[in-house]
Amino acid sequence: MYHKERVLTALEHKTPDRIPVTNRFTPEIAGQLARILAIDSRDSFDLEVGLGHDMLVTKEIGLVNAYSIEGNRKVDDHHYIDDFGITKKIVNYQGGSYVEIVGNPLEDLNKFSLYKFPDPDKQEILKTQYASYRKGIEKYGNTHTIVGGVTCTIFEGVEMLRGMERIMMDLVENPDFIEELMDKLVDYHFRVGKRLIELGVDIIYIGDDVGMQTGMLISPELWRKFLKPRYDHLFREWKKINKNIFFALHSDGYIEPIVGDLCEIGLDILNPVQPGTMDDRWLKKQFGKKLTFWGGMDVQRTIPFGTPEDIVSEVKDRIEVFGPDGGFIISPAHNIQVNPRSIDNTFIYYCACNKYGRY
Repeated sequence: MYHKERVLTALEHKTPDRIPVTNRFTPEIAGQLARILAIDSRDSFDLEVGLGHDMLVTKEIGLVNAYSIEGNRKVDDHHYIDDFGITKKIVNYQGGSYVEIVGNPLEDLNKFSLYKFPDPDKQEILKTQYASYRKGIEKYGNTHTIVGGVTCTIFEGVEMLRGMERIMMDLVENPDFIEELMDKLVDYHFRVGKRLIELGVDIIYIGDDVGMQTGMLISPELWRKFLKPRYDHLFREWKKINKNIFFALHSDGYIEPIVGDLCEIGLDILNPVQPGTMDDRWLKKQFGKKLTFWGGMDVQRTIPFGTPEDIVSEVKDRIEVFGPDGGFIISPAHNIQVNPRSIDNTFIYYCACNKYGRY
C-alpha cells in the first residue's frame, strides 16, 4: 500500500497492510534527525517522508504560534510579541528551549471592546505559510495523507488571550464574555481551516487541552455548554467545503467523559491517547468502530528514559490494544524532547513499528 492508502484504510476501520506511523519532535530533535539523514530540516515534510511517516502534518497557523517566535516582534532581549498581542519569553533547558507566555492581551476586560483579531487571510501569510503548504501538498499529496493544523482552537485560545486563572473564573462569572470571545475564535479558525481544505489537506486537526492526568480541567457540563456546539458548528461548516474531510482532535490527559460527545458531532480521530490517563482497552472496545486512535506512545517515561526492550514492548502493547480492525495510527503522545536516549530510542521506535506493525 501507498502511505495515503494505508492511512485512509485505517480511518475506514479496515485492515491496512500495517499500522500507519508518524511522530512528533521538538525542533532540536528534528535538527538532529535531519543531520543524520542528510535532509534539510527546514522542510518538515521532507524530513517526515525521509523517516517513513504515513501522515504529514503542516506547521500550524494562528494562536498556536504563541508557542514559537516565528514572525514575532522583539520587545527586548528576552521578550517577543505576536500579532495577537501575546507576550512571551524564551526559556532554555539543557539541550533546547521553549517559549512561555508571560502576557495576555485581554488581561484587562476593558480592552475587549477595542481588541481586533489579526487577519488569517492577510497577504503575508498567503505568500509564506500557505504557499509553503501548497508546495508540500503538490509534492506529497498523492502519496501521503496531509494533516492541516488548526489547534489552540477555542479553549486554549481564550486561555492564551485572557490567562488560565481568569478564564476559569470567567466560565462561571462572565459567561457572556466567554461566549463572545469563543465565537470570534471560531470565526478565525474556520477561515484558517477553510484555506487548508481548499489547499487539499485530508484531515483538519483541531486541539484544546481540557484534560489533566487525573481528571478534566473543566467539568463535562461546561465542556458541553461552551465547546461541544462550537466544534459541531466547525465540523458542519468545513464539511460543506469538502464532504470527505476527516477531523482529528488533540487533547492531552483524561477526557473519557466527553469521548462519546465527540463521536456524536462527527469526530474521526482522537489524539494523543496519553498513556496512563485513560482506560485504553475500554476506549477501543467502546469507540473503536467510530474513532481512529492516533498516538499512544509514552513521551514522559518510555521514549526519553526507556531501554530498547521498553520501546519494543510498548510498541507491541499499543498495537495489541488499538490495532485490531484498523482505526489506529501509532505515534508518540507529544513532542520528543532532547535527552541522551531520545535519538536512539526514536530510531528503535521506527524499527519496532516496522517489524511488529504488520497485520
